[in-house]
Amino acid sequence: MENELRKTLLETAAAFAKASGCAVSTVGRRAKKDPNFFNRLADPEISFTARTFDEVMRWCADNWPAAKQMPLSLMKWIAETGHQPAQVSA
Repeated sequence: MENELRKTLLETAAAFAKASGCAVSTVGRRAKKDPNFFNRLADPEISFTARTFDEVMRWCADNWPAAKQMPLSLMKWIAETGHQPAQVSA
């Protein structure tokens, strides 16, 4: 289960970086105030909590670039949690 969540976080961060035109380290700095967060997360020896998973997914949902397609995993998380992403004004 943890490996699936890890994969989801890494893929979501990569998709966010691509959609916003920044580096994954920038996503880490913005989401967790830690530019090395996703580098460490890629190490299967490093553990993380379900709370961390939800915090990062919530941040991505709330800050997703307007008019850019969200990855399916993020849309699924939104549907499963009932989270209402912050509306970005155009």
